Order: sequence, then C-alpha cells, then structure tokens
Amino acid sequence: MIVNLNIRGLGGNIKARYLRHIIAREGAEFACIQETKVSAITDARCFNLWGDNNVGWLHYGGDNGSGSLLSLWNKDAFCYDTHVMGKGFIVVYGKYIKINCRCVVVNVYVACSLSDKIALWKELSDLKKGLLRRGMVLLW
Repeated sequence: MIVNLNIRGLGGNIKARYLRHIIAREGAEFACIQETKVSAITDARCFNLWGDNNVGWLHYGGDNGSGSLLSLWNKDAFCYDTHVMGKGFIVVYGKYIKINCRCVVVNVYVACSLSDKIALWKELSDLKKGLLRRGMVLLW
C-alpha cells in the first residue's frame, strides 16, 4: 500500500497527526509526501510521522522548503537499496519484501512552470528507460 499526499506544509502538529492517522488507517507500507515546506528533517520527526521507528526515509529539501519531498517506508515491507534525487523527485530502488520483487518507487512534484515540468519528465523518462532495460518493476 502506497500513500501519496500533497501535505502543503508539514510544520504544524495538526498535519503531522493527520499524516500519521492516514498511514495507520490505510496500513501504508510506503508514503510519498509532497510540499512538506521544510528544508531539513530529522529521524525523530520521521519516527513521529510514521508512528514508530521502523521507518526508512529520504528527504529532498527543495528550494528553502518549496518543492520539498519526503519518502517514508516500513522497513519490514520495503528493503532500501539506493536512490536518485533531483529537483522535483526522489526515486527509491529496493525490494518489496512480501512478494520478493525488486521495484522502484518515485515521489514526484513540480510547480506549474511548463519548462520545469518538461525538464522533470525528460529526466524521469530517461531514468525509466534505463530501469526497464534492467528489468525493474516501476511503481509510479
């Protein structure tokens, strides 16, 4: 189960509780959060958002928080291998443990600038072509 949410700011406790509630209610194994609006994040914050400390995470701080992304996953469900990160995306490579399947999860966000969208999708398209040549399963 993958949860995808544009949180529009993760600074307050109300949104943190809301996110934790969604993750618990949906039984999320992976969460892709866009627009956290924070430029830095800590282990403690991610543990709090997930509800326990059995969580892996990656954060892209964006431009002073704008366009920031956070990817979180349950370490019992997803085994992290590596990642690629750039303006507007976090690509996480790993294995979905329950079915022993190598996969890629992409967390993506771009503002309403056409040139930024074109650049982002070109970069992601190139990454995807490389992954498909290697036989990877993509979870977008």
